[in-house]
Amino acid sequence: MIYTITLNPAIDRIIRLKENLQLEHNNKTKQKYIDLGGKATHVSAILTQLGTDNLAMGFYGQNNRDELEVIFDQYNMDHDFHEISDQSTRESTVVINNSGGSYMITEEGLNVSENDIEKLYSKIREKVKADDIVVIAGTPPKGFSPRNLVELIQILKSRQAYIAVDLSKEYLEEAIKAKVNFIKPNEHELNEVYTGSSSVVNKFKNISNEIEDVLCTLGEKGVLFEEGGKVYQAIPPSVELKSDTGAGDAFVAGYIDALSRGLDKFERIRFGIQVSASKVQQYSSCLINIEDFEEINKNIQIIEVS
Repeated sequence: MIYTITLNPAIDRIIRLKENLQLEHNNKTKQKYIDLGGKATHVSAILTQLGTDNLAMGFYGQNNRDELEVIFDQYNMDHDFHEISDQSTRESTVVINNSGGSYMITEEGLNVSENDIEKLYSKIREKVKADDIVVIAGTPPKGFSPRNLVELIQILKSRQAYIAVDLSKEYLEEAIKAKVNFIKPNEHELNEVYTGSSSVVNKFKNISNEIEDVLCTLGEKGVLFEEGGKVYQAIPPSVELKSDTGAGDAFVAGYIDALSRGLDKFERIRFGIQVSASKVQQYSSCLINIEDFEEINKNIQIIEVS
């Protein structure tokens, strides 16, 4: 079973512009709609579209719970969140340029107590079993410290689960120290963990010595990965970009789906790119079109870089 944990989900209010955003200009909208926000919830939504059983977990606010659950239902997602009383799940405003690039403005969101955290832990202890896969992704809420993340990882290790983490800053550093199974820093996050003038490839090699399964996403330049002591770069094909929001989460969903099916590293990378490249051709944060996959796969390049 695959579980996703979104500690601070969001309701995304999407605004598509007729042109690109300009300062001190009357920027006119083309379309407005509501979508799902929060990195691990994106993973769950995409896994569901791929036909892979999963359960979305985490925290959400009581005040706008119904609105968020309507979005979950639109994606046919199974979910079991702990509700935070008298609070609202955060909202994000996502502005999408006509060229496909996006801007995100996000509220801080929930403020969780130690009691709330322990209740989420209890749900996790009850559900997660040996060999399950657990994806923890997104910015944690107020009240959820790096120490709490370490506690969560320890619980999952005691359950003998495979732990995949997509976090940043001190939370990423704690995940590395705790020896989780999978991390996916982007180039900026990798540079935060390893300062200095060393190249991205050398920094990637350093982190690969510490974690079993490491990927470094490079935006449109693809992803770095290690296999058999060699470092490779997988480069996605050029596709029509409608929205890059959620592209990294789509990659994680594809990779984890392939992992759950026992595919090797190269196949996991290819499938992650297929899912991500399909997602960016949609305006939604987490819609994909499986019919895109075959053509995308034909045009993926994988080169050895070190």
